[in-house]
Amino acid sequence: MKAMFRKNPLLTAGLIILVLVILLAVLVPVFSPYSYQAQDVDRQNLSSSVSHIFGTDKFGRDIFVRVWYGTRISLLVGLGSTAICGLFGILYGSAAGYAGGKTDLILMRLADIIDAIPSLLYVILITLALGANVGSILLGICISGWIDLARIVRGEVMRLKTREYCIAARMTGATAGRILRRYILPNGAGPVIVNITFMVPKAIFTEAFLSFVGAGISAPAASLGTLIQDARSQMLVYPAQILYPILILCILLLSMNLIGAGVEAGENQSEARMFISFSQGKGYRG
Repeated sequence: MKAMFRKNPLLTAGLIILVLVILLAVLVPVFSPYSYQAQDVDRQNLSSSVSHIFGTDKFGRDIFVRVWYGTRISLLVGLGSTAICGLFGILYGSAAGYAGGKTDLILMRLADIIDAIPSLLYVILITLALGANVGSILLGICISGWIDLARIVRGEVMRLKTREYCIAARMTGATAGRILRRYILPNGAGPVIVNITFMVPKAIFTEAFLSFVGAGISAPAASLGTLIQDARSQMLVYPAQILYPILILCILLLSMNLIGAGVEAGENQSEARMFISFSQGKGYRG
């Protein structure tokens, strides 16, 4: 495990940053003496200090607490939507790829119809209908967020289901579910995992953008996008109020992209080692 992290600095750096961000997002709102929504007219627009690390906003709320509370919401949207889209995309793509024929044609054309409408439009319509909250944003992102992953899974399943070990498993009476679970999905996991890791920053950025334009999380709850939007009116007079949430959002997205790049690099290195081993006639031992 240590050797893997030493050989993959991108993945290591991304995981370290992400763990620190998660710890701060979980612990700061819990242990801080300030509430993310408590207003104090005597402490409006204070600059950074020991008592208020990021200062306060125009309502006297502590920006440090609000930024990390907003990070918690952004992480919930990113990780939650990725988990839902990942699970459904794998199941849908596996069913289409393994069944083939008319079933595959119907399933993928249905996915194309859903994908024909921009994903942001789904999110905006859902938030208008159900209200601007975490649940509605998750639902809006997940309506079409699984389609790209389903296409990748479908392609991997169609490529691997004709391999000798799958044919042998079918001849011994193995069910389709067992073949997918034990033989196909583990061998096609590389591209799937890479795609899943990049889904997280995409969902976080989508939520931040919607909150920035006023279609995201509503007050008093605040995601990073909401904080950036709230501080925009104060930008010329108190630029630090918009700088801090932007900085944390950039760090969060950077960590996710580093993890994705690290996973992708690790997958490429694994394929290169496999090719070299087979070309030398040694067989691949991992």
